[in-house]
Amino acid sequence: MKKLFYENNGSRTLFTNHKCELGTLLTIIVSCLITAVLQGSRFFYSAHYTKVLVLACLFLFYTGLFAWLKISKRLTENTGIYMMIFLGVLLRCGYVLLSGLYERQHDAGAYTGMGTSFVNPGHIGYIEYIYKFHKLPDINPYELFAYYHPPLHHILSFLWLKVNILFGASEELAFENLQILPLLYSCLCMFTTWQTLKLLEIKRTGLLIGLAFMVFHPASVIMAGSVNNDMLTILFMCLIIYGSLKWILNKNLKHLIFLAFTIGLGMITKLNSAVLAIPLALIFLIHFISVIRTKKKGMILTWVKNYCIFALIVIPIGLSWILRNLIRFGEKPGVPVPGETSPMYTADFSLWQRLGIPSLADLHFDFPFHPISAKACANTWAIMFHTSLFTEEYPADLPDVLLVLCQITFILSLLLGIATVILLVCVLLDKRTNFQIRIFLLTGYFIMLVSFAAFVIIYPYTCSSDFRYVAITLVYISIALGLGNRYYLQLPPGSSGFFPAKAAPVFMHMVNCGILAVLILIQVIYVFWGRW
Repeated sequence: MKKLFYENNGSRTLFTNHKCELGTLLTIIVSCLITAVLQGSRFFYSAHYTKVLVLACLFLFYTGLFAWLKISKRLTENTGIYMMIFLGVLLRCGYVLLSGLYERQHDAGAYTGMGTSFVNPGHIGYIEYIYKFHKLPDINPYELFAYYHPPLHHILSFLWLKVNILFGASEELAFENLQILPLLYSCLCMFTTWQTLKLLEIKRTGLLIGLAFMVFHPASVIMAGSVNNDMLTILFMCLIIYGSLKWILNKNLKHLIFLAFTIGLGMITKLNSAVLAIPLALIFLIHFISVIRTKKKGMILTWVKNYCIFALIVIPIGLSWILRNLIRFGEKPGVPVPGETSPMYTADFSLWQRLGIPSLADLHFDFPFHPISAKACANTWAIMFHTSLFTEEYPADLPDVLLVLCQITFILSLLLGIATVILLVCVLLDKRTNFQIRIFLLTGYFIMLVSFAAFVIIYPYTCSSDFRYVAITLVYISIALGLGNRYYLQLPPGSSGFFPAKAAPVFMHMVNCGILAVLILIQVIYVFWGRW
């Protein structure tokens, strides 16, 4: 892996970095726009196997280009990263082109078009309401399913619908193209993860493995075709993590304002974005205490002013939806639930059965898919692993060979799930990691898991345990993989947390091989599953 890339030095490297970043962003935007155009072309209405054949030829061309770059020794680190992200973009665009508006969605609902006066439930119905009436719903948002969500994603989707209609798209095509915005958000998550790893000075193998985990993880690919607000929420959370690390390393008002907007906008996309404000508040407190200890009145007043500016931005934006519903409808934040008669209802099971270590029966090694029914599986962590790989699907007619691959991949992912949590703790306890970064990432990760467990208790249904609610943990694991490679394989031996110095490299090599194996196997599974 170390010999895969050839790096430039000096000012040329800086120029190449900026050029690569700009090229990557332009590639993402252009690819998403091309996908939108293809959705309205004959390609979208052609036979499934025709689409697969065309996309397969495109991937073969990509493979040939990559091989040429490698053989001609033009594959610098930046070029390699660009090619990896570009492959991730192709995967996501291919998935959107091969999946329809109503396939593998969560709480999507439906639309009936401008020609009717119907008000439809679900995220599509919510978007259609704004599209029809050019205003936020006047009804109590808790009386129609999915309308309780903050509206930013739905407003952006409405504006995107208008752009499609303006350029001559039919209503059917415009609504089909609702997938394009989450596609863009998913691609931008790859870019933001790359920037986050660079910020932590992760290079070479660590950068490749860490970024590959985000680029090729099936959850981040499948959510690119969703029409709900999950993908935009994850993008804002990625930006909050990136912005927080940037602020920790460069404490100034500019980065504080960036954080205020990302947290505020994240909260009016989905309220659980606010979870990351908790570890950030802890860092603010540590910093402000250090400022007070300087006893410099000028500095203290400057940071009081800066934090007031932060609050004046984030509070009105972030709490606007909550205050609107409280004032107009007397409704506090919450989630409408299906009721105790739902087969997904888990409150009849003990807390240990729901949140304790899953039993072998819960894990369903024989058929590792989410069965939906609480009687089949009520354990949160088992469901989380099932849905992280295979979403909420239960393919009863899966071929035997493919089922075996699914079983192997699931077992590997369980082992790696445990290993990467250990790795994350170790690299964040390592003294080579900035103290405030340690605090922010470690508390953020575990607060995320605790809030997930609390959500499952408050809303006791199997759907509450879906991995999409904690998909931001992919970024934390990417960071763990990057720092693990940097500390244990690329730098001289040092503090390695819980690991003996000699054991750390062996463990890291095993994790790297396991991650690559899972990512390769899961791509093979999806290619032959017929999901694309």
